[in-house]
Amino acid sequence: MTFASFTTRHPYGSAFLFLLIVIVVVIAAGLMNTIFLRGSLVQLATGDLVLACIGILLLTSLGWWGPAGYITGIRWVQIPLFVLPVLAALVSLGQGIRVTAPTAILAFAALTLVIGFAEETFFRGLILNTLLPAGTFRAVALSSLLFAAPHFLNIIGGAWDPYFTIADSVAAFGLGVAFAALRLRTGSIWPIVGVHALFDFCSLVTLGGVDVPAQSPQVLLMSVLYGIVFSIYGLFLLRSLRTGEMPL
Repeated sequence: MTFASFTTRHPYGSAFLFLLIVIVVVIAAGLMNTIFLRGSLVQLATGDLVLACIGILLLTSLGWWGPAGYITGIRWVQIPLFVLPVLAALVSLGQGIRVTAPTAILAFAALTLVIGFAEETFFRGLILNTLLPAGTFRAVALSSLLFAAPHFLNIIGGAWDPYFTIADSVAAFGLGVAFAALRLRTGSIWPIVGVHALFDFCSLVTLGGVDVPAQSPQVLLMSVLYGIVFSIYGLFLLRSLRTGEMPL
């Protein structure tokens, strides 16, 4: 049995296998950081570079560059669909920008593009695509849950405040629903990679790094509201799709 036929016959097993790859790489990068003490940013960059490379190999071996949305572009009429996510990503800049050095900004931009590519390849490319035979709404919901799950790993090592980690996981689920819906409605993953990168970039320049200390109740509430709003937005985008149907 080839890997391609395995993903076709076992969509749930394949989805969890892809998730397991993500978790193993993230934990391995954390262990390497513990040993060599290179810092959280290097850990994040290393992990996502490895994931990006593995994602490229998987997409190539499965022949999924097209089905994952990397060959299709978006039409001008679809651009307004991304206004809400872009505005939401920019909201965090209202808390102030801690990073202003041009080299640091360029480094953060490059890093977040890698993150956006790696995570979107796995969650809206591989995982969503392998789950679609089970039905559109089920694929969107489960891929979003699997997207939110690894965010709990941020508690390990104390880099993130536990309460913020929980709130951020709720936000990640909602964003997962919206990103999956946008991927299905437009047929393209490229703009979602860009929006994902924008979210992470704005967070990095606002926080000054990847570590997240204890946050105010207002920030926690906003994160949860993000999850709710984007879940509703994603369902709104999916309203015209029938179960198991891919848009043209």
